[in-house]
Amino acid sequence: MAQIVKLSTDNEFLEAAQKAKNVLGNGGIVALPTDTIYGISTTLDFVDKIYKLKRRPFEKPLGLFVGKIDQIYQFANVEVSRNLLEALLPGPVTLIFNRKPTLPASFNPGVRKVGFRIPDSKFVQLLANIIEEPIAQTSANVSGSPMSPICIKDFEDLWPCIDLIIDSGPIIQHDFNRAGSTIIDLTDPGKFTFVRLGCAAPESAKILESFGLENSENEVEYALK
Repeated sequence: MAQIVKLSTDNEFLEAAQKAKNVLGNGGIVALPTDTIYGISTTLDFVDKIYKLKRRPFEKPLGLFVGKIDQIYQFANVEVSRNLLEALLPGPVTLIFNRKPTLPASFNPGVRKVGFRIPDSKFVQLLANIIEEPIAQTSANVSGSPMSPICIKDFEDLWPCIDLIIDSGPIIQHDFNRAGSTIIDLTDPGKFTFVRLGCAAPESAKILESFGLENSENEVEYALK
């Protein structure tokens, strides 16, 4: 059964992040709060565990948590301005770019695009910055589940398969964020495509258009769910 760590004070955040780092370093799975829903994470060497836990088809790629915008440039070819990234991040969006060879080929093999998240979540940013490398991530539910978790009780069925749960209480008081992050493909220069509308599409569109990008109607083959 997973160990549950509750968050409230700054000291608890730091202690929990160190504990999560140790668990991840030993190949474990950590459930943690983002700015939308609860997610599960592991290091890139142990993503098979997430696929098994979620009963997720291997052709469905995973996303990445990073702690800083600089890490996106390290692992992806970014075709938009840094100012645009800073306007969107941290926030409830997943940004998709073409990957660089610096990202291990074993992560999402055969998929040329990769999605990055810097949630507006104190804990996730702290953990990602302590680890100093991308963390594989997805939602804390069984693949295809209609329920996106906004509290740890929502994924109680997965607790036996998780090594550490970081509990910050319910993320929101309403169900709107259950739509998850807004997923935006930015691989087509001068355009953006919503792969998933999520919880922040209108606000994101305004920001993207203010930087001169056009909304593409083209479908994209890559999706994170």
